[in-house]
Amino acid sequence: MSVLKIVKYPNPILKKKLKLVVNFGLQLKSTIRDMFESMYTYNGIGLAANQVGIDLAVVIVDISKVEKQTIPLALINPVITMYSDEKELKEEGCLSFPGYYDRVNRSKYLEVSYYDINGKPHKLQAEGLLARVLQHEIDHINGINFIQRMTLKKQAKFYILYKLGKCKF
Repeated sequence: MSVLKIVKYPNPILKKKLKLVVNFGLQLKSTIRDMFESMYTYNGIGLAANQVGIDLAVVIVDISKVEKQTIPLALINPVITMYSDEKELKEEGCLSFPGYYDRVNRSKYLEVSYYDINGKPHKLQAEGLLARVLQHEIDHINGINFIQRMTLKKQAKFYILYKLGKCKF
């Protein structure tokens, strides 16, 4: 296993819609192992492949430190198929924006279709923290970062702080 370097904002891969996985072989399994090793090393609870410089639609999540009944998940080519109308405004951070946190409005409940590491299709229903992390990470594989989900006022604040060098990644 290898710890991969986290890609930081404003690297262009963070704005790229990632390629769908078509080969579910040993290379994919190795990549996912390395992604988990990296996420744990950097104390994350979710990671998208582009955050470690990989152009594949792969997301991993492990919120078991916060919610004990959960298990680590690897989602290949995930698609959110349903969002709840009920939203929740909570603070988020991101390994690609180290040290920057702000509140983001996200759906409280969602459904996701994805493939597992062997290419078998699945559907997942999630709420609470798991729903939030899935939205955050699936946004990443679609080239969207959490700053873009903030209000325009908060986005402007971030970009001003970044341009002034107050957010150094």
